[in-house]
Formats: sequence, C-alpha cells, structure tokens
Amino acid sequence: MDNIPQAQKKYVLTDIMKKRKHQSSLNEERARQIKERIQKKKQKTKDFVHPEKFVDKYRKQQTAYSYFKRKERKQNLETVDVKSIPINKTLLVVRIRGVKDISNRQQKLLKEFRLNKVNTAVFVKTTVDIWKKLKLVENYITYGLPTRQIINDLIVKRGHIMKDKEIIALKSNEIIEEYMSEKDIICVEDIVNTIANASENFDFVTKFLVPLKLNHPEGQLKSGKIKKPLTKQGEWGYREERINSLVENMI
Repeated sequence: MDNIPQAQKKYVLTDIMKKRKHQSSLNEERARQIKERIQKKKQKTKDFVHPEKFVDKYRKQQTAYSYFKRKERKQNLETVDVKSIPINKTLLVVRIRGVKDISNRQQKLLKEFRLNKVNTAVFVKTTVDIWKKLKLVENYITYGLPTRQIINDLIVKRGHIMKDKEIIALKSNEIIEEYMSEKDIICVEDIVNTIANASENFDFVTKFLVPLKLNHPEGQLKSGKIKKPLTKQGEWGYREERINSLVENMI
C-alpha cells in the first residue's frame, strides 16, 4: 500500500465511501418499506370486522323491528282507553337506552321527540296521538308527571334555549324577556307556569327549549334493568309521579 501513489489512494477511499453511502440509503429505504408494510397490515387487522358482528347486529335490529310492529298492531287493534291517559297534562320524557338494537321507525320517533341521546329529557303535552307514539318507543324511555318543583329545578339548572342555531343558557330573566316577550313570557316563573299548567303557550316555550341534558343517576338505570319494563322490576315505561324521584337524582 505504501507504494501506491497518493492520487490512487484518494480515488479508492472516495469510491468506498460512495459505495457505503449508497448501501446505507438502500438499507434505510428497505427499513422504511418494511415499516410501512407492517403498519398497513396492522391497520387491515384493526379495520377487519368479523361477519358474525354484522349478523348479530342485523338480528338485533330485526328483533327490535318485530317488537315495534307487534306494539303497533296491538295499538291498532285495541281501542285506546282515553280515561287512562292524562290528557292535556305535562309529561316529562327521559331517554334511558341507546341505539344498539333499535328499529329505524323507533329511531325516527325518538328523533321526532328530540330524544337523540341517552339521559336527555323533554316536556310534552299529552294527547292520544302523543301517547300512542310514546308507547311505541317506551322500551327506550321512561316518562311521568313532573311536579312544579322538578320543572322549576330543571329550567333553572338545566334550561337552555335555541335561537338562530345558537344555544343560550337561561342565566337571567333578561334573556327570557328578549326571546319570549312576544308571548308575555318574561321570566323563569312564566316558563315554569306555562309548562306546569300545559297552557296555550306550551308548544311555543318547549320548542325554544333545548332538550335537557341530565346526569346518569348513581345506582339507578343499570344496564340490566333498563331492558325490562317497570312492571317486571325494570326501568322503562310510564312512572306517573315516580318520575320525580328519578329525575331529582339526575339534575
């Protein structure tokens, strides 16, 4: 090596360095490609859904739909006993179950009531038509006759109104007066009176009110019980005045 001219040594060293650099780039590119393949494989595994899950979901939807159709046929065949319905009374309706096994028709009815989420509540004025609709979705809700005190607590602590697609908390009577004075409603007391008495401005007030967001009650509405009716020691269905003790723990 000592006999090799200096220029030739320099050429050999430069050539080796270039070769090493090229090999290093190839190794980095291979490593990157391997990493990408592994990530894609993991993603495919993650995104894969077993056919059994689709079958199970379909069966649950069909079961829910069959239940809904049976309820619908039963109501059509039976004459509604108007005396058993609290006509023109205020009902507080609370959504207690999700949509895992719900039929499309029931989902539309819940949307009509604006009960799109679990633990939300709305006020409705009872008519025969409203009562029938509640019965068709009652395995996803619980409802009853709220006291004036519960109505007041819900409006004061959970009340919001919708105006021009903006949700506004009812923090002051000034807000109420600004948006509802056209119906001579200027304070919280007026809203409570209107809802509690199911008076002529009931629809006007409840349309302004956003569905009430409630907390999940501690120790109540357990997953095993919300799938059963009240008549079988469950949770869903018509509670009459007992709705108040439940909602009191949800405010």
